[in-house]
Amino acid sequence: MLKFMTTKHALWQSKWFFVLASVGAAAGLGNLWRFPYMVYENGGAVFILAYIVCLFLLVIPLMMVEVAIGQTERQEFITLLSNKAGWVGRFAGWMMILVIIVLLGYYTPVAAWGLDYLFHSIDVSWSNGAESFFYEKILDLTDEPSTFGGFSTPVVWGLVVSYLAVFFSIFQGIKSISRVIKWTVSLPFVLLTILFINSLFLPGSTDGFLYLLIPDWSQVLTISVWKNAASQAFLSANIGLIITIFYARFNTEHNDIVKSTLFIALGNAAVSFLAAFAIFGTLGHTALAQGKAITDVVASGPTLAFVAFPDALATLPFGQSIFSILFFITIFTLAVDTIFAALEVVVATINTQFQSLQKIKYQLLTALCCGLFFLWSLAFAGGNGLYRLDAIDHALWAHVFFWAVIPQIIIFGWKIPVSILRERINLSSSIHIGRWLDSIMKWVGPLFLITLYLSSLPAEFAEPYGGYDAEFLTYWMYGPMVGIAVLSAILAFRKNAS
Repeated sequence: MLKFMTTKHALWQSKWFFVLASVGAAAGLGNLWRFPYMVYENGGAVFILAYIVCLFLLVIPLMMVEVAIGQTERQEFITLLSNKAGWVGRFAGWMMILVIIVLLGYYTPVAAWGLDYLFHSIDVSWSNGAESFFYEKILDLTDEPSTFGGFSTPVVWGLVVSYLAVFFSIFQGIKSISRVIKWTVSLPFVLLTILFINSLFLPGSTDGFLYLLIPDWSQVLTISVWKNAASQAFLSANIGLIITIFYARFNTEHNDIVKSTLFIALGNAAVSFLAAFAIFGTLGHTALAQGKAITDVVASGPTLAFVAFPDALATLPFGQSIFSILFFITIFTLAVDTIFAALEVVVATINTQFQSLQKIKYQLLTALCCGLFFLWSLAFAGGNGLYRLDAIDHALWAHVFFWAVIPQIIIFGWKIPVSILRERINLSSSIHIGRWLDSIMKWVGPLFLITLYLSSLPAEFAEPYGGYDAEFLTYWMYGPMVGIAVLSAILAFRKNAS
């Protein structure tokens, strides 16, 4: 009979802490601003159908394997991949760690924007125009991507508070995380539910709901719809980003892997659906109040959360301040859960990989990492920070993520291998998993991601991304892509520290 590896790690007090922590890490700002717009832009209910298919066919099986790896192997990620696949494993592992490091630099400023808006929610300071408020008062946005324009004071102060919140969330490891997640994971569900219920009573909200629910069947066989649905399902569930594996290390040996995975995946999806209905119901009311079509009040990316929806909140017939406070608390809690989970992974990895750092107390190492990431985040706190964020975010998720996650899945499928993981899953789970999991991990998952990536390349190189000039893209898109790959290769030549 198979046996699980023993552990000396502290364990979660309950299986629900693992589920809450994983949902909190997975349910981030992409659920709030990317998912609603993707539904709107890709055929409404057709996109939802494609998303659900990708969720059950690919994301849940892959997440199940990640939980099994963390719960039964109980090794630091790069050490694990090195033991299974040598230099290639270390290369893929370091690449994903560097993706997380880069991500932390520009993701935390978004949390800072949410704090700035929260501060101004008392008097709804953007009521005379959220667009000018966001670009001028918060970002102090420059006209050109190449012009730094000095630091934005609101963003810098928001970063200070954000990193302090992150530090005190993780400075005692899972002990402090367990205390924090009870609030930071529960609050978004509660607050988004309140915003959704409120939208039900707003005139015009039905028009917003219809844009989400009425299927455009002409798009059901469109490749871009399925590609966007798959990428949203993968990225919003943190597939490949190590966090689920890391958190699963602190499970008991007999934690039900299948049920835990289902709770995490469906909880993450629930945040996406709640956000979509709360936002589009409110935007439907705004369109009616302003005498516009809903297509004129919808936006994508940060603009949805920091321009379009704040404008919508300002048009509410009552409670503008209260609902603004609720929304921006939601933004901050969604962001901070993802940030401290990612930072915890980085701290644990470098602490294991570099023996010299093992002499430093964990709390001090965490504080040092928070300080260094604060300095890195300042690169996105200037007047051209939004441009930099846009370019480097595209570099990660359109390219580097695929470079790291595809070999990772191949290693899980062929080198661990997945058949062993499946037996371990069945050993601890009440739901039996068949050999279909082997096929998904060995063939369907890798081939699907390779096809997805390669099919996107012609459009990528047809014209410069975002209309940015070549020099700017060299520094903030192509440069980071090459830098991550080269540095990963260099670090991969090191042997494991432990």
